[in-house]
Amino acid sequence: MTPEHKGDYQELVDEISELLGAPATLENRDFELIAFGAYDSEGELDASALDPVRTRSILTRRSTAAVRTWFESFGITRATGPVRIPPTPEAGVHRGRVCLPVRHRGVALGYVWLLADEPGPTERQLAAAMEVTPRIGDLLADEAQAGADLSRELRAVLTAGSGWQRDMAVTELRTALGPRGEGLHTLVCVAPWPSADPDDTPSVRTIPGATALCALPWEPTGQSLALLVRLRSPEALTPATTAAARLLERAEEVRGTGGTATEVPGPARHRPA
Repeated sequence: MTPEHKGDYQELVDEISELLGAPATLENRDFELIAFGAYDSEGELDASALDPVRTRSILTRRSTAAVRTWFESFGITRATGPVRIPPTPEAGVHRGRVCLPVRHRGVALGYVWLLADEPGPTERQLAAAMEVTPRIGDLLADEAQAGADLSRELRAVLTAGSGWQRDMAVTELRTALGPRGEGLHTLVCVAPWPSADPDDTPSVRTIPGATALCALPWEPTGQSLALLVRLRSPEALTPATTAAARLLERAEEVRGTGGTATEVPGPARHRPA
């Protein structure tokens, strides 16, 4: 997430936590943690507020594909109001939950989660909390659009010829990136990508270190994805390999099987490709 929005998310999640009288968490639609509400224990984590699924989400900042599929089976991707989910110990869900879908123009962009045993929050409390979610949706939509806006610049760099055309494209991308364009970058390519639907493509914001993403033609009728990733040093390729793994995981979710190829080129200093 962009630094300017990080505090905004935290404030909104804290506002919801206060309305509900319990700590809430915010995840994007890929179930990656964005913010979690403050606890009323003077800085100490209350173990009773956790279960294995919630603990893993906070510590790793994401949930597994199995956990996402299980929660989505309750219809949260289509819901427009709170969804109550019962405890299921065999799935690592030891406490019941309430999910507040975060939508923007009808599209689910994320979820606010509350651990809530019966009877849980009142309908009035949930209604008040739902009134906060559109403000979160606006932030998520703004960030998604900001990342999407760089697709044209990145594509121009990757498709430009040599000489002044490429130099101009690189300059335009660096200008659009601003401070994010400084330092080392590498390019992660996934080909073929199994879907032409933009909704099947992960948001740049959900991949740590990623700054721009675009689709490119692949062979006669297919397409590939190219992702620009920041690196701390030429030897520290973890951001690139992590991004590649995330894209491959998403590709498998879309396709239903594996088999996607990945290429991780070496780093490039002070140039975006």
